[in-house]
Amino acid sequence: MIFDIDEARDIHNNAVEMLRRAVGVDVLTTFADVDAIDTSDKNTSATTDELERVERTVYNAFGVSRNLFNTDGNIALEKSILDDESTMRNLILQFNIFFDRILSVLNV
Repeated sequence: MIFDIDEARDIHNNAVEMLRRAVGVDVLTTFADVDAIDTSDKNTSATTDELERVERTVYNAFGVSRNLFNTDGNIALEKSILDDESTMRNLILQFNIFFDRILSVLNV
């Protein structure tokens, strides 16, 4: 390495501090302070699709049901559609209120 361990740690800490509140930055990778993420599947089911195993493990690690956004059957699909519709209804109502306020200010 070009830098010694102390310099690498300082560079990493400074980069983290500078980008702590940056909008749109979710992951910062530097050459120091690297953590491994366990993507192994702890389920006993015999799933042969590796991507499905990793996906299930990620959802389980966050404590969220993967059927919230991804469906496996017709009932889960129905509930997912209802969830999407309720989210869009709230968004449309917010836009309605926003544009009503703009129009009332303009006296249109």
